Amino acid sequence: MSCRSLRLRLSAGLIFLALFVLIDEIIKEGYTFDPVDLINPQITHEKLFVILIALALALGWRRKK
Repeated sequence: MSCRSLRLRLSAGLIFLALFVLIDEIIKEGYTFDPVDLINPQITHEKLFVILIALALALGWRRKK
């Protein structure tokens, strides 16, 4: 397995986890995303979602050679 393939698989896995966190937020809290929770000092679903999406985008970014 090439490095590129591994990065894309990890990126897809992180997107799946981010969607899982978003669904969990809907089930537990009753809403999808509250930007106010981003400034909350505790770990929140919103922070996990943003971190996972950012990592997925960073790993999925294709560099031109």
